[in-house]
Amino acid sequence: MDGGIYIEAKGMGTLIRKPLLASDTPFAAADNLVYSEDKNRKSLFNSWKSQTN
Repeated sequence: MDGGIYIEAKGMGTLIRKPLLASDTPFAAADNLVYSEDKNRKSLFNSWKSQTN
């Protein structure tokens, strides 16, 4: 990735990195990163679950 400041989240075998914008605080950016990934995973799981029934 290019130079700059990034927020990084590690867990469950994945690593997620997104750039830290000048208007974001580190805590807010980390919360948004984890929240968006959790929302994405729940959506994928529910899609998979609806196809198996």
